[in-house]
Amino acid sequence: MKLLSRYIAATFLKFWFLTLLALLLLVVVANLFGNLDTVLSSRAGLQQFLEDTVRSLPTLLDLLIPLTVLLAALFAFSSLGRSSELVAMQSVGVGLYRQLRPIAFVLIFVSALAYANQNYLYRYLQRGDLAASGPRLSYQWSILRDQIIYARRISTERGRITDVRVFQWAAQPFHLQRMERVARVERDETGRWLLHDVVTRQLEPGGWVLERQKSLDRPREEFPDLFEQDTLDAHHLPFFELSDRIRQLESQGRAVELYEAEWYQKTAALFAPFALVWFGTPLVQSHYRRGRASGEILVGILGGLLYLTANEIMFTLGKGGFLAPIVATWSVNAVYFVLGCALAWRVR
Repeated sequence: MKLLSRYIAATFLKFWFLTLLALLLLVVVANLFGNLDTVLSSRAGLQQFLEDTVRSLPTLLDLLIPLTVLLAALFAFSSLGRSSELVAMQSVGVGLYRQLRPIAFVLIFVSALAYANQNYLYRYLQRGDLAASGPRLSYQWSILRDQIIYARRISTERGRITDVRVFQWAAQPFHLQRMERVARVERDETGRWLLHDVVTRQLEPGGWVLERQKSLDRPREEFPDLFEQDTLDAHHLPFFELSDRIRQLESQGRAVELYEAEWYQKTAALFAPFALVWFGTPLVQSHYRRGRASGEILVGILGGLLYLTANEIMFTLGKGGFLAPIVATWSVNAVYFVLGCALAWRVR
């Protein structure tokens, strides 16, 4: 049985690699024809096209891995069915579950690759762009509990934020209660924020009171960390770094729905290859038994595209706060898993 398991795993891995390579080449060639004038105009144009292509690989892999896993399952078991190898397996008691067991080990590798691609390969390939965008950001708003903070210039290289406005609002009745103008904000080694040249206007019963202070210091949770807020979006933060970011934002009283959705998405993305193979394998065997195995290509492409579309729609609703993050990120996987269970019951 070890030899048979290796054969099934090798067959699936072969079709997955070929499908992934074919789709990647298709996208690259289509992009090449779309930029043919730039590529042929000069050596610099060709070099720029190659650099852009390499940097786009993580995004392409993020999109294509679920689709290629489904197609690989359909192609592999269709090939085994056409050569009557599935019939031979079933005749000796190797049913659907035992056929999928060796593929599960391959899917662990695929899920690990998808996670590394999303969280580490993207960061590595985009490090030049991130460094270029990191030293200086402008005009950034942030909400911290009852305060709205506006930073005009942010220098991550110097660890300095300049020209800051802080507006504090009272809820009942709603009105502006306090306003601060800060010339410069820095962070010390302990994580505390140092505010320099602070002009404060505080609303008192008798009217507005003006106060000037040369410097102030505030705890870490009393001012949002704006230095790395936009250098790397939540989608490409590793799992535990994103968890730390969520806890930090929660301690500051800031909205974390988007970050929670991305956190759940990372766990759902690890499970996605298993759900799609569980859906695709009994699907193609059901078609083969009815003598319509050639339809697996169309069914697989439609099923994969439907998965990607539904997943994106649900995730967008989750980021917008219309759905709970766990529902938005896991619901499509759950639907495909249930469909796979129904198809597996029919194949038995």
